[in-house]
Amino acid sequence: MAKQQDGYLSAKESRRISKENRRITDQYEKQRKRKNVPESEYLTQMKNPENAVEFDNLHTYFFTDTGVVKSVDGVSFEVPVGKTVGVVGESGCGKSVTSLSLMQLLQRPQGQIVQGEIRLNLGNGKAYDVAKTPGTVMQHLRGNYISMIFQEPMTSLNPVFRIGAQIDEVIALHDGEGKSKEDIKKRTVEMLEMVGIANSQGVYEMYPHELSGGMRQRVMIAMAMICKPKLLIADEPTNGLDEAGRAQFFALLDSIFPDAAKLIITHDISVAARCDRVLVLCGGRMLETGVSSTVLSAPRHPYTKALLAAQVANGMQPSPILREGTSGCPFYTRCPETDAGCLNGAMQKHTVGMSEWWCCHA
Repeated sequence: MAKQQDGYLSAKESRRISKENRRITDQYEKQRKRKNVPESEYLTQMKNPENAVEFDNLHTYFFTDTGVVKSVDGVSFEVPVGKTVGVVGESGCGKSVTSLSLMQLLQRPQGQIVQGEIRLNLGNGKAYDVAKTPGTVMQHLRGNYISMIFQEPMTSLNPVFRIGAQIDEVIALHDGEGKSKEDIKKRTVEMLEMVGIANSQGVYEMYPHELSGGMRQRVMIAMAMICKPKLLIADEPTNGLDEAGRAQFFALLDSIFPDAAKLIITHDISVAARCDRVLVLCGGRMLETGVSSTVLSAPRHPYTKALLAAQVANGMQPSPILREGTSGCPFYTRCPETDAGCLNGAMQKHTVGMSEWWCCHA
């Protein structure tokens, strides 16, 4: 039997793990690539029809050559229609993977949703479980029902195509039936004006590198909202923006996207404070959730307290990577309140008012 010492895997053990994980991911991919899947397999019901999306015990794992990484490990929350929910935590805590699970844009075949539901409200009493929805159906849902503003607009926009052509393509793909090229261009120019770009005709003909960071951010918002989705996901949308830029970003979303649900992924506490509710993740697990003003002003979990107190100069150590078989609190190695039960003990749910947190001790 191969020995593992100080995190080192022998070549033999690595090959065994890699072979086993390929077998597992092949099964998931075979299931996912089936054709003519009946709608009954992914049709579901919302627990609350006032929610735009409901995450229910979501587990998203990455099957690597060195083991299984539990990027999202039992996350449950909802985003109500017309509300903004912020997901906050350190880099690597599972924020972006949660949003990519909803969009079905995980890095496959390594990344797989292995358990849980993501119920997407389509309206008129109809809902799909995104975790089981075929890729061909997801192509229709993306853009029309859910849309995403990705990190770093410069890397999200294609550098060799003009801005107008890239937004036109979104309309043509998701809502282009019966529309001429002139109709599509007119709608693109109108959307660029809506997001505050004065020279919309000129920007339509420009390339991404000719725009400032703030202008590229506005283009990404226009692209995400062009088909009027019911749910908008923004992954670290204010990176590189100062406080005035952050305020302008949220004012823009609220002015042209007032009725849609919004899921904001961020490590910035000031951004989370602008949301209606906030969810705190650490090591892929939920540690605290509630009304943002309450959670951020009176945090209950030691991790949330440390997150709020962390400074750039002496911030916290990175979140541990949770692998198969790991239990207990993901913050136990750094928590000032750690006791013997935190390593493998069960995390208990505590509730005060509208706030909830999960901890090994009261």
